[in-house]
Formats: sequence, structure tokens, C-alpha cells
Amino acid sequence: MNDGMKVIDHALEILRRRSVDGYEIYVDRSTHLYVESKDAKVDTFQTSRSLGIAFRILNRQRMGFSYITSSGEDAREDVERVIDDAIQSAEPTSGDPCFDFSPVLKESPPCPPIFDETMEETSQEAKIEKARRLEEVTRSVDPERITKVRKASYEEVISRITLVNSNGFQFSYASSLASTSVTAIAQDGGESEVGWDFDFSHFHKDLDVERVGRDAALKALERLAGRRIASGLYPILIRNQVASEFLSLLAFAFLSEQVQKGKSPLKGKEGERCFSPLLSIVDDGLHPKGISTSPIDGEGTPTQRTPLVVNGELRGYLYDRYWANRQNISQLTRWVESTGNSHRSSIKSPPGLGVSNLFIEPAKDPFPQLVKDLRRGVVIEEVMGLHTADPISGDFSLGCSGDWIENGERAYPVKSIAIAGNLFQLFKRVIQVGNDLRFFGRTGSPSLLIEELEVSGS
Repeated sequence: MNDGMKVIDHALEILRRRSVDGYEIYVDRSTHLYVESKDAKVDTFQTSRSLGIAFRILNRQRMGFSYITSSGEDAREDVERVIDDAIQSAEPTSGDPCFDFSPVLKESPPCPPIFDETMEETSQEAKIEKARRLEEVTRSVDPERITKVRKASYEEVISRITLVNSNGFQFSYASSLASTSVTAIAQDGGESEVGWDFDFSHFHKDLDVERVGRDAALKALERLAGRRIASGLYPILIRNQVASEFLSLLAFAFLSEQVQKGKSPLKGKEGERCFSPLLSIVDDGLHPKGISTSPIDGEGTPTQRTPLVVNGELRGYLYDRYWANRQNISQLTRWVESTGNSHRSSIKSPPGLGVSNLFIEPAKDPFPQLVKDLRRGVVIEEVMGLHTADPISGDFSLGCSGDWIENGERAYPVKSIAIAGNLFQLFKRVIQVGNDLRFFGRTGSPSLLIEELEVSGS
């Protein structure tokens, strides 16, 4: 943290000599480690340290931005140039009264459990062993048919963030994130299938490489000997990963930016039942299992739990300071405040509106019960081409694979089929929700049983 504070002190000295209306300094001091195992040996081992500093400058209601990355304290030499770049970048832009910076915190926000103090102290040998063991477990599931294991990896990032602005705001926090993933390739009779799985946690010891390796191998094996099915309307059970992918597409509609621009189909529908009464959707920047959990968002607003959908009823949208200010200036609706959803994708870009940990609330039924209740239909394990779906209309047509269910039991794997429908209709037709909530990036979901969906097969 010392390197970062020295740079901040140096930057403040320079900014006091500049004629600007306001400023913000964001510092990210981080370490990164990546290990990959191949044939029980270390195939890749990378470590790095970096110091990133980003400046936002407010002058005559115009916002400028600039950043610098460095491997250490030498960043001080370039700070003055980067500050001047931020000041100059504001000049050609149009003034906007919605730009501002976070006020001083009235009280220190609660810090969720996101920092593993033992991660830096854990030996590199122990981390290498995570990757090696992951490869070993994956192969051991079926040594004859699991013919290759790729990308058996362990990765960790430790960050120390400091945010300072001209309103007197100053806050620092530390976070850590460890992850592991592997790809298994199964072959049988000239046929080849791929399975992938992963795990992440803010705490090194909580990574479950045994489960990841086993599940990746089983996914590959269970896809072998897949068949096509006849086209038709079928009840559909979408696994938690696929449901999370659909939710990531739906996230667009909850952003106040899209609502105010008239691009969200949910505009003006607060208080209406837009989804299945079984669905409740939450954005929670404090969720202990979330990948984007933090005490403050990218511009300093304390993060929070924001219910967006409760029993199918739309309750509201997500805001950062800019889009809250813009709505309030219009004076067309009730007064709103930031929901703590300013997101920084990297040090190289200014903060912008986004989800933190967006998820569907789990219910009580385990996945095997959902399969029994499906009776006869398709379990969707994987979809391809989700990027082709239209987030505004919600229409989609996607290739997919999964399992055919007969009499409440798995009959055989299904492949080379496609599903088509509408995203908003899909979430209206949910008739059962599982208890297997899992996060995949910044979105998470349990498995969902859908009343019916159009399937194209043979």
C-alpha cells in the first residue's frame, strides 16, 4: 500500500497547483500468479506485480480521464503528464451537469469477507500442487476415455484499492480472488467430446479442485454417443450455468442507462409482474460468494443489496451516480440515488454502470428433483452463440446440447439441436426453481424448469 500512497501524495501536490473544479484518483496495487499443469509438470508459471493509477478531472462540467500502469514507484515520474492528459481530454467534450464525484462517507461501509490474509503467505509449491492435482483428478475419472487434459490451471489476484477525490473522500480496501479451471477431452470409438469446469473463491483454501476435475471429466464423458431428437415443443430444464448466461443477457434491461435511452423493454414497468411469480432477482455487491463483491463501487458509493424483481414483480433498476443524477435532473420520476453499481472493468477505462453480483434467488428443490418433475423433455447443459441474441427484443435462436429425459430419468445425451424463443417469455414461463445457485462471472442462477420451448432437431 505504501507505493500507492506515495503516488497519491505526489498527485495531490500537483493537482493543488492546477486550476480544476474537481478530481478523483483511483489506485490499484495488485499481484498476479498463474500456474498451469501439463503431463504432471509445470507447463506455465507466471507472476507479476503492477501499480495502476487512474485520474478523472472535472472542469466546467466536463469530465476527462487518463491512466498509467507501472511495475512500481517509478510511476511518480509520469504522474504530472498523466494528470495534464486528463485535464486536456476534458476540453473537447460537452459540459454535462450530471457529472460529479462521491461525497465523504458518513460512516465506513462494512467490508465483506473478500480478503484472504493467508494467500500471500501460502507457498508457491502449494499453489502449483493445486494445478497438478486438478490434472490428476481429471484424468483419473476414466483413464481410458479421458485422453487429454488441457488448461489445468490455478490463478490468483490480490488487489489493494485506494480511492481519493476532491470532496475529501478517501477509502482503501484489499481483496483477493483465486480460481481454478480445467478442460477434459473424452474419446470413444472415434468420437470426441469436451468438458470444462471451474471454481473461484476469495479464499485459497475453499477452492475444490477435486470437484472441478471430476465434473469436467464427467461432462465430457456424458456427451459421448449423443443423439438428435425430433423437433417440437418440449418442457425444458436449463442448468444453472445456462440460466446464468440468459440472465447475463437480461441484465441489460435492468440498467438505468438503457431505461433512460428507451432501449430497455422494462421501461415504465415498475410494479408490474413482468416475470414468473417464482422468480426473484437481486443485485448484491455484498454477496460473500460473488466475484465482484466489494465495500464500495468504482466511484466510492457503498455497495448494497438491490432487489430488482420480487415474486415476478419489477421493483426497480440499477444506477451509478451519473445516471441517478440524470434521472433526477429530468424531474419526470421519483428521486433516485446510486445503487452502488459503478463498475471499473480495468484501470484503463473510467467507471461505468454495470451489475455487481446479479442472481436469481434459489428455491428448495435439488436438481435431481427438477429432473423427476420434468418427466419427459430436455435438459439444456450448454448453449452456443448467445452473443447473437437481441437484448432489446429478447429473441434468440441458439445451438445447444444436453440430455433427453424419459419418465423422470436421464435416457441419453442430446446434441446438434437448437432452441428458439424470447428471453422475456422464457423467464415468464419458469414453473420451478432449483436450489443449486452458482455464480458464473458476475451473474448467477439456480437451475430453472421452463414450461415449454421450441426445439429444432431432426
